[in-house]
Amino acid sequence: MSGWNDHPDIFLCLLTSGVCLIRSFYGVTSVKMRIFAHNIQEHTLTFKKSMKERRMNKSLIFGLTGMFLFLVSCTSLQTLSFDQLQAGEVSFPESVKRVGVVNNLPVMAASSRPGVVSAELEGNGKVAAEALAEQLANVNYFDEVVICDSALRASDIVPRAQVALTKEEVRQLADGLGVDLLFSFDRIHLSTRPSAMWVPEFPVPIEAVEASVVSTVRVYVPGREQPLFVVAKPDTLSWEMQLGLCDSVLVNEASEWAAAGPVQHLLPHWETVDRLYYEGGGVEMRDAAVCLRENNWEGAAALWKQAYERSKGKKRMQAAFNLALYSEIREDMVQAEEWLNRAKALVKPGSTDDRLVRIYDKVLQDRRSQVTQLHIQMKRFDANF
Repeated sequence: MSGWNDHPDIFLCLLTSGVCLIRSFYGVTSVKMRIFAHNIQEHTLTFKKSMKERRMNKSLIFGLTGMFLFLVSCTSLQTLSFDQLQAGEVSFPESVKRVGVVNNLPVMAASSRPGVVSAELEGNGKVAAEALAEQLANVNYFDEVVICDSALRASDIVPRAQVALTKEEVRQLADGLGVDLLFSFDRIHLSTRPSAMWVPEFPVPIEAVEASVVSTVRVYVPGREQPLFVVAKPDTLSWEMQLGLCDSVLVNEASEWAAAGPVQHLLPHWETVDRLYYEGGGVEMRDAAVCLRENNWEGAAALWKQAYERSKGKKRMQAAFNLALYSEIREDMVQAEEWLNRAKALVKPGSTDDRLVRIYDKVLQDRRSQVTQLHIQMKRFDANF
């Protein structure tokens, strides 16, 4: 079977008179209802392989980072950036394998008249629901993602916003879609205003439209009176004022953008993080830096251990600090803290090295909390990340 990302198919479930009809979206039709579904064993192996590749193929970017700017002025320090898996704010039970996305936004048509932008706009529920389902599927966390394409508020005579689903509505939708949990996109509201964009190539600002976008997603499980939790995310987007700009363009693009926020809050996701390491201080440290540029972490760690065993004082401290970073990369937080404590015992109080160790100590404490949460959230994949 092909990999997850080889099939960007989303199947839409159209509810008509209580009957769930299946059709494919993005052009690929399937005889079976495999909505982002895979053989469970292969699905798990695919996820593990993805985690391993992201962990081992760290992309190193050397340069300055704002947080550590005052420390990087020291010539022996270098900065690297790499992708790190972050825990979601919610831990879903392992039993939640199949989830649904429903369009609960008010149905309001957006004008396509070019050059005219309204002050207040409502999002496009169809675009938002499809984008959210695609975002959920791309994370590759749940076995299946199903979309209910029908607008739940289409029959409203007066459009209503922020309407929570009732316990009975949740039950009917969950049964009809055959899902364990529902993501309900309830509102996307845009407040627009004139603005300006500054582009380095131009000496004067460019006329633009700015929009404050507030989106609301509620998450439901059958049998509960209230939502499991609510994600309300504010954001600000800007568009260059062009002839073709209109309400429908703003609404569709903002609706697609709003779908990314909830996924980053709710599920494990990758973020690029910055770290410092010591490069100078001896042959082993310089050779280890070369290994890092070649993405050879094991080789670098072996050289740092040699430097630690053969050196004293500051050089020994620098090697221990780098080995703490190596341990963090391997998600061995106990070992990382042990190496950092060794470095801490060798620094001069009040020195630049002391400040760096204290900063990194806080980073490791935060990461240890993240890793604990990740072990819970990744149990469905044998906690392999």
